[in-house]
Formats: sequence, structure tokens, C-alpha cells
Amino acid sequence: MDGGWALILAAVVTAVGGVIVGVLQQFKKENHDDHAYVRGVLTMLYKSQNRIETKVDRVDERLTNHLESHASERMLDNERTVHQDGVEGNKQVSS
Repeated sequence: MDGGWALILAAVVTAVGGVIVGVLQQFKKENHDDHAYVRGVLTMLYKSQNRIETKVDRVDERLTNHLESHASERMLDNERTVHQDGVEGNKQVSS
């Protein structure tokens, strides 16, 4: 192979390599953007879950306080009396 063909072959290899590198860089950028989007969605879901858990804890505490107030009055709304181990009859009050 003479010098001219070697120069052309080197130029073609360089061009093909450059195209391959460019395509890989594009995939890398898209992958990074996709990961950033998913990370944002997961962060939003995490914050939402924490707010829901806080609300459930608050409702649980309010319900417990409500039931304890009825138990301290020794009477429920349905006129059944409250004993130490639960409600008179077949229903039980859980603590």
C-alpha cells in the first residue's frame, strides 16, 4: 500500500471513530437526562409518602385520644359501658 492509500485509510478510520464517539456521547446525555427525571419523580414520591405517613400518625393519635376520652367517661356513644378489658358485649376496644 502506498502512502496515499494509507493516508485515506487513516482519515476514514478517524472519521468513523469520531462518528462512533459522537453517537455514544448522545446516548450518555440521554441516559443522564432520563436518570435525572426518574430521580426527581422518586424524590417527589418519597416526600409524598412522608406526608401521608405523618397524616396517618396524626389521625391515629386523634382516634386514640378520642377513644381514651370515651373510656375515661366509662361510656361509649352507643350507651354501652366500658370495662377495663374492652366494651360490654362482643366488641373489644383495642389500645
